[in-house]
Amino acid sequence: MREIFQEIKKYSLIVIAVTAILGIFLVAFPGQTIMYTSLVIGGCFILCGIVALINYGVKKDTKISLVLGTIAIIGGAIICFAYKQIVSVMVFMLGIFLLFGGLIDFFNSIDVAIRHFRSSIFTIILSVASVVIGILSIVNPFDTQNKIVQLIGAGFIVFAVLDLLTYVQVKKVAKIIKENIEDDGVNATEVDFKEVDDK
Repeated sequence: MREIFQEIKKYSLIVIAVTAILGIFLVAFPGQTIMYTSLVIGGCFILCGIVALINYGVKKDTKISLVLGTIAIIGGAIICFAYKQIVSVMVFMLGIFLLFGGLIDFFNSIDVAIRHFRSSIFTIILSVASVVIGILSIVNPFDTQNKIVQLIGAGFIVFAVLDLLTYVQVKKVAKIIKENIEDDGVNATEVDFKEVDDK
């Protein structure tokens, strides 16, 4: 059981380190991170496609490998060479979603404020922020994609810091519990020893 806990501790530290490093890279180098991630994903698609074509060339028993391999290679090449356009389209679609969702939430918040004579400032602020981000994503998706990546990176860093603090706190609590158990064991031994002496 002790070995399992040791492995869990090592795994937690590895996750914290990887998350923090990834977050730092996303914040500091958003454009390069997108590029390298796209190249890795596209390269994996191309490699899978090549393996599928080789498999078809060796066996020649089904055309599924030929079709899937060709699609994978073409898809991988598109991801490698047109990743900026792909990400921009995704950001553009996200902008449309944020814009309309923010507008709906904004008008709903105003309606609630009028009907119930109270306003939810927090909801209104989030709605306005959603609308603004949506407009920026639609108008300038190339620049907005870097900001979104940096925001995700900041989230990773915050997660890593919180996870590290939790790890330290849990370790301290475990240490205190262990010391209490050892102290109870010593006290119990002393009581047993005294009882034997009395007899």
